[in-house]
Amino acid sequence: MVKKSIMVLALLFIGVFLFFYFLNSGVRAKNESSNKHDIAQLRKEKESQKEIKQENDKKKVEEKAQDKKVIYLTFDDGPSKYTQEVLNILKQENIKATFFVIGPHAEQFPSLIKSEKQYGHYVGLHSMTHDYKKIYTKGNFLSEMKQVQQILQRIIHENPILCRPPYGSKPGLTQDLRNQVAEAGLKIWDWTIDSLDWKYNKVPLEQSVPKIVENVVSQANKDKEIILMHDIHPQSVKALPEIIKQLKEKGYIFKTYSESEHMSLNFWHDNRL
Repeated sequence: MVKKSIMVLALLFIGVFLFFYFLNSGVRAKNESSNKHDIAQLRKEKESQKEIKQENDKKKVEEKAQDKKVIYLTFDDGPSKYTQEVLNILKQENIKATFFVIGPHAEQFPSLIKSEKQYGHYVGLHSMTHDYKKIYTKGNFLSEMKQVQQILQRIIHENPILCRPPYGSKPGLTQDLRNQVAEAGLKIWDWTIDSLDWKYNKVPLEQSVPKIVENVVSQANKDKEIILMHDIHPQSVKALPEIIKQLKEKGYIFKTYSESEHMSLNFWHDNRL
């Protein structure tokens, strides 16, 4: 009888022990699961807060940039033997620019086109011939721009849409030609400031460079300025560092063209382009 009672008590004790053991195990497992969930949740919240902060910081930078005056440096007619010097100056100044290239020149210097793209500049279209009669009188504007586009597709695997009309869009780019450009989905950029660097080919550098700098800086008064220069003249290269320096002193920042942020700027005031 005593043995039986001891056995019952022992079994009861074992049962109670097992009950509390499994109960504790369940609680521990639940706590561990809960802790893991809490940790995962905390990580997710931290990542979310980090993303929000990054997004806010980005917006602040963009808003700050929008408040500043902006210069778009544009270079026509290249690439040429002077283009690498222009790229070196821009890289040293941490400035992105826009290059409007001639088709045959792009084929002659494909490595420079690749460098322009690699350094974060925009490579745009500037015709095959730069011949007023062929481009405008004979109505080959769109055809020539499409040919340059195809050349750039082969070199940098992109199809830029922004064109710089040789000699400017007015008067050559007639209504009919503008209709063709709009239907093709291309855009046009003229300029707000002509550096006139092309006028000084036969003038000594010590005379031409100060004139080019003065031409640009004296006219830079608006919140957004698009400056026409050329990367085919030595005087343009020599004037560039001083132009950048003085424009910075006037409170300007520098940007390259962005297709996603296109602003219409053509002498015809045609908002389709």
